[in-house]
Amino acid sequence: MDLISETLEGLDWPRVLDALAQHTGTAAGGRAARALTRLSLDDVRLAHDAIDEVRALIEDDRAVHVAGVHDIRPWVQTTTKGGVLEVAELRAIGDSLLAMEELGEQLLDAGELAPVLGRMGETLPIGLDLTAELRDAFDRSGQLSGERYPELAELRRRITELHGAIRNTLEELVKGDSLADMLQDRFVTQRSDRYVLPLKAFAKGHDVGIVQGVSGSGQTVFVEPHQVVQLNNRLRIAEGELEATEKRILAQLSRWVSTEASGILDGLDATTAIDLVLARERLASALQCTRPHVGTDGVIRVTGARHAVLALRGVKVVPNDLTLSSAQPALVLTGPNAGGKTVALKTLALCALLVSIGCWVPADEGSRVDLFDGVLASIGDAQSVAEDLSSFSGHLTVLREMLAAAGPGQLLLLDELAVGTDPTQGAALAQAVLERLVASGARVVVTTHFSRLKSLAVVDERFAAAAVEHVDGEPTYRVVQGATGESHALAIARRMKLDEALLERTESLIGEGERAFSAATEALEIERSQLTRARIQAEARAAELEALARKLEAREARIRARAKELEEQAAQGFRDRLDRAEQAIGQVVAELQKKPSHAGVAQARATVGALASLAPRTTEDVEPDEAELAAGDEVRLKTGQIGKVLSLRGNRVEVQTGGITVRTKRAELTRLAGPSQVVRAVTPTFEVRKAPAPSLEQAVRIEGNTLDLRGKRVDEGLMEVETFLDRASRGGWDSVFILHGHGTGAMKRAVREYLRTAGEVSEWMPANADQGGDAYTVVAVV
Repeated sequence: MDLISETLEGLDWPRVLDALAQHTGTAAGGRAARALTRLSLDDVRLAHDAIDEVRALIEDDRAVHVAGVHDIRPWVQTTTKGGVLEVAELRAIGDSLLAMEELGEQLLDAGELAPVLGRMGETLPIGLDLTAELRDAFDRSGQLSGERYPELAELRRRITELHGAIRNTLEELVKGDSLADMLQDRFVTQRSDRYVLPLKAFAKGHDVGIVQGVSGSGQTVFVEPHQVVQLNNRLRIAEGELEATEKRILAQLSRWVSTEASGILDGLDATTAIDLVLARERLASALQCTRPHVGTDGVIRVTGARHAVLALRGVKVVPNDLTLSSAQPALVLTGPNAGGKTVALKTLALCALLVSIGCWVPADEGSRVDLFDGVLASIGDAQSVAEDLSSFSGHLTVLREMLAAAGPGQLLLLDELAVGTDPTQGAALAQAVLERLVASGARVVVTTHFSRLKSLAVVDERFAAAAVEHVDGEPTYRVVQGATGESHALAIARRMKLDEALLERTESLIGEGERAFSAATEALEIERSQLTRARIQAEARAAELEALARKLEAREARIRARAKELEEQAAQGFRDRLDRAEQAIGQVVAELQKKPSHAGVAQARATVGALASLAPRTTEDVEPDEAELAAGDEVRLKTGQIGKVLSLRGNRVEVQTGGITVRTKRAELTRLAGPSQVVRAVTPTFEVRKAPAPSLEQAVRIEGNTLDLRGKRVDEGLMEVETFLDRASRGGWDSVFILHGHGTGAMKRAVREYLRTAGEVSEWMPANADQGGDAYTVVAVV
């Protein structure tokens, strides 16, 4: 007897693996899912981490997928043995390489959000030349591409022309008079891959061509007229050349695949592993699973656990709390038949098996399911006619194997232990077996009706008791911890509508003391069920609140991490702007040192003034009363730039900043206390002070106030001009530059025509030589 296989069948484990396989995205993933066996503790935890990462990516709208990866392993292996692949097989390899490359890029993009998945994807083939070659090797129809392989295009063109020439010649013969009396029908067809005409049988006696076939009746001969023999020959030669060329290209591509075979196979393994992770997450979603704590101490403590197979079938499952621990390694489940004892036993076993293959469990948050070395079960009738075993003998055979396998790390499940024999002897045997199994260090779950086993929880602290609830003659399918249950044989018999006289006779045969004991036990069960309901409701509410708190904490942590990331990006952006400012100032100084002039000094003043607002300020910000603001005051704009008040008109203020004039609201300014700041050049030869707002001739072009339209279409460029001018107007810029280049002049004309009617423009002019010349247009913004 193969007890492991019997166990898995008895627990309906193949149905769970089938459900997992149905959630995979590749054929290889489906096969791997159905073949999953126990993982190591480290691998289980990594699998659980990976499921968490998949969910994080989904929440971040960066879900990964394995779609497009085909089952190409056999074909790749064929190339390593010198085999040449067909077009469809090479196309599938190319599609799969593209899909694996996309998967790898998705994981690279995920970065720190999915480190486990990232490590799993390290062997995915990214950037292979073969991938690009296979992508370009085939056209949309699936043939080798004539664009990629011009020799194929030439041969196909020649073949098409020959087909046309042959058909035209034959159609002329059909329409003409030379064969009119011989034609059996007026159409062109093929025999032996050569074009022929259907002629009457007597045509064989006339030298009109080569007979390539005869109809079944013998009335029609298919003749290749002399006029097309050479054309047919040339066609067959061209077709042969085409076939040989295609085979040569396919052989080259196949050899290339063989050189990359090892990396491709590694990529397929990685894809399959990632596919399994995605399937685990989908199964967890389907079954509303949670991540359990996992150890190796033989502990199972699940709250709200549900039978996985019943849940997959869409059955509304009653959740239950079930526990096994080092202190109480055995659980005795009691209660009536059809009350849910076996379902509870299987629920524990399925949770253990799910964890062993890296899945989460259908239970509430905070559950714990340790990793077991093995799970063995005795469920159902072990009778075997082939092996000449009665039910009891077959049951003993299973017990013998369990006793041999028992030990630490084993989870053993026995449904209706030692039934099928004398109840007194069977109960004694059952107790002895349970004591031996527990002493071995195994974890044990047993269902029973034996009173002797029900009392074990009282006399032996290693045993925990639990009962399935039965209220008003009906099962509730709830498991009550710490309780023993009556079998309720008579109540079930009444529900099944057995003869009442028969049931009354049964009751009369039961002793008075035993009847009183059963009645008292049933009353206790009712009271206990009421208390249990209240406790379950309270615990459920507490669990919901705890889970909500954890989710909020996790979300807050993600928000903090994102905020930190944004702060770092902003800081880097500021550093980059400072670097560009330093480079620009250095450039200005170098130009002045090289060729000092009045015009150069004026331009330097304006450039340095425009860049001065990027420098950090040490002057203390003051929030003044409106009456304190006056012309000449230094202020900070809402954008962070520093400037000087030129004039005030009601609530509108004109501010000079960096050589440009800004119009803004008084409320968007902060006056700076202290004396005016002087911007000093990096050389000691001169000092630059902020200049008044320049005219268009004096406007200075810098990177920040210039729009580059080179390489763009006219309609695209005009849309960018509109956006750029709007931003400049709202930002209070005084002047901007548009770089349209010379080219055909179309962009220049379109831009300047647009500026004539643009609402944000007060005037414009072609840039002078110092500003870059006619390739630029300088614009005054309002």
